[in-house]
Amino acid sequence: MSSTHRPARPDSPAAPPCGHLRRALGRERNPLSRALDRARSRAVVLTALGIALAALLGAGAAVTHFAAGQRQAAATAAGLHRVDALVQGSVRRAEATVVGGKAVYRADAAWTYPGTRSNTGSIDVPRTAGPGSTVGIWVDGSGRPATAPSSTADLVADALCLGLLLFGLLCVLASAVLCTRLSVLDRRADRAWTLGWARSEPVWSGRAPRGGEHG
Repeated sequence: MSSTHRPARPDSPAAPPCGHLRRALGRERNPLSRALDRARSRAVVLTALGIALAALLGAGAAVTHFAAGQRQAAATAAGLHRVDALVQGSVRRAEATVVGGKAVYRADAAWTYPGTRSNTGSIDVPRTAGPGSTVGIWVDGSGRPATAPSSTADLVADALCLGLLLFGLLCVLASAVLCTRLSVLDRRADRAWTLGWARSEPVWSGRAPRGGEHG
């Protein structure tokens, strides 16, 4: 007894990006374009729109974060003062201190603020600094060393990282939704193909009783 194998389910016709849009809008004149194919194209088009929206949201988040950082840096700088400090001791590497992947070096120095008040202390200095060199530092109203306001370069880097992170997360989410939707449509197509084959296979293989014949 010969066995009859079910043919493989035909794949939906491939479509270029603009073809997906025409198919999603129902304007494709291809007779092979089925309702499931249009549903796939709609999923692809919606995902593309979602990625475009993710880019806009990422850019908006980056701009907003940068503006907020600028305002905070300006507010911080308003309460600080920039003075020149005279390095008095040898430069030494700070123990277990690394900022931005770079080692931090410190040295004893003296500076004048407020007015003619003399201050001394240990400050961060470039590695190439030496006794007698001058280093610009930020101090508060009492003349104590303070953390410098964020630079424009730091603000830009932070904003870009935030925008790219948000864009990447939204793209992953959109891709996951697309894959889930396409899987559902593929299972639906498989069920439809199986039911259609169950109806047509007996006739196609000749196993179905012909008219006038009785078992």
